[in-house]
Amino acid sequence: MLTGFIGDIHGNIDALESSLEALRRHRVERIICTGDIVGYGACPRECIDLTRQLEIPSVLGNHDQYTTQLGKDWAIRPAAKHAIRWTQAHLERGHLDWLGALPRTLDFGTFTVCHASHVWFPAWPYVIGRREVIQHLLSQPRQLCFNGHCHAPIRISHRPGRLPAVDTLGNMLLPRNQRLTVGVGSVGQPRDSDWRACIVIYDEARQFIRVLRVPYAVEKARRRILDAGLPTELADRLLVGH
Repeated sequence: MLTGFIGDIHGNIDALESSLEALRRHRVERIICTGDIVGYGACPRECIDLTRQLEIPSVLGNHDQYTTQLGKDWAIRPAAKHAIRWTQAHLERGHLDWLGALPRTLDFGTFTVCHASHVWFPAWPYVIGRREVIQHLLSQPRQLCFNGHCHAPIRISHRPGRLPAVDTLGNMLLPRNQRLTVGVGSVGQPRDSDWRACIVIYDEARQFIRVLRVPYAVEKARRRILDAGLPTELADRLLVGH
């Protein structure tokens, strides 16, 4: 089976539509989302509606959770907080209820999906430091996991008798006898100095991971953010992928 992974969409409908079209061209049989459908971008409603319309299984991301917590404050950057408040004001009750009902993890039998980590709830750690990596791998119920949150394509691997390794993700055959977490990058706000949307395709029959970068109407997405009155930094960072 060919499975396409999207994640960290962050209200960027232009990037989402282009990513879905790319996955259709590659004839994936299912699409899974690693969370953070909203936050930062100016089209949260459209991104939720499209994800629901296509019945794409998704896990809860931290920005999804923040958005559902009306009246609560969080220790996050001012621009991110501004975007959360704006997003809350532009969603209907049905959108908020749907986001709030998303599961923390999904188990597909041969692999699992989470946004950040299988542990550390209710926190949302970046699984790149040694402590976070070890705790995550120890709690990972399957040999293979797909996640998001870091906004960059990465792989976290552990071979018995060795320390875990964190590397940039590229096209790869899955190694045998290793625990592996595949960070699928970000559709709507990449942070690896590449502005193009990042998606991943998993060929389960061949045990092969493919990373795709998808051009999209980035200036249009930037203009949407500015026209919505959201912070300029959230618009400009789309152009540089950071």
